[in-house]
Amino acid sequence: MSQMTAATTPKGERRRAALVAAAGELLVEGGFESVRHRAVAHRAHIPLAATTYYFESLGDLLSNAVAYAGELDVAAVRGRAEAVSRRRRGDSALAKLLATVFFACDTEAERGALVSRYERMVLCARDPELTRLQAQVRRVVAELHVEVLTRSGRRATGPDVERLMAIEDGAVLAALTTHGADVPRAVRDALVAVVDDLAPALP
Repeated sequence: MSQMTAATTPKGERRRAALVAAAGELLVEGGFESVRHRAVAHRAHIPLAATTYYFESLGDLLSNAVAYAGELDVAAVRGRAEAVSRRRRGDSALAKLLATVFFACDTEAERGALVSRYERMVLCARDPELTRLQAQVRRVVAELHVEVLTRSGRRATGPDVERLMAIEDGAVLAALTTHGADVPRAVRDALVAVVDDLAPALP
C-alpha cells in the first residue's frame, strides 16, 4: 500500500493528522531540532514506524509541521483581530492595538509561539518549499493587518502594510535578542512614529 493510499483511509487520515499535530506542536515548543521521528511518534502515541509510513522523509514531516504551526499562529492572530471593535483610533491607540493583536506575549505559550514564528521565518529561507509555506502565512497576516487597520478607520494599502510589517519584524527581532525586553512595547514604540504615515486616517 502506498503512503498516499494509506493516508486516505479513515484510520490513516487520523493517524497522519495526529502525527502532523504532534510535529507542529514540537516545532513550536522546541524548534526545528525537536522534530524527529521518534519524538513525534512518542508525542502522538503512535508507533515509530508510522512516521516513515505516512511521510516520505523527515523533510516531508517537517514541511507538514511548519504548515501546521503556521495555521495555529494564524488562527490565534485571527481570533484577536476579529475581536477588534470598529472605531477610529489615534496613533498611540492603534500602535498599541497592533502590538497586542499580532504580538501577544502575555503567557509563556504566546511568547513561545511568537519565537517560533520568527524562527520559522528565518530558517525556512533555506528551503524553497518551506519558504512558500511561510509566504502563505505572511499573506494572511497582511490581510489581517488590513482588517484591523480598516476597523480602526485607517487606509490600508498593500505596499504600506508591507512596510508596516517590516518595521514590526525589525522591532520584534531586536526585542527577542535583548534580555528582558518587552516585545509588544518594542513594537508599539516602533509603530507610533510611522503609523499615521503608513496607515493614514480616513476622512
